[in-house]
Amino acid sequence: MLQTIQGTYKNGKIELAETPQGITESAVFVTFLETKPTTWSVVIMQYQGVTESIIFESYRDELLPPNEIEL
Repeated sequence: MLQTIQGTYKNGKIELAETPQGITESAVFVTFLETKPTTWSVVIMQYQGVTESIIFESYRDELLPPNEIEL
């Protein structure tokens, strides 16, 4: 029987979100999903703005981490 359980990989270890039911030992396959960015790209952080707009640099430290658009 196949079971899929979400988990997190950190510092060389995998932590499962729940305990698999009825399995005490088994071979596994681990698929690493694409991670969401947690910081803004260098291009955005180095942007100098344009003369006619609000000065971007004054708000740079207030930026929230980027969020992926969910469809």
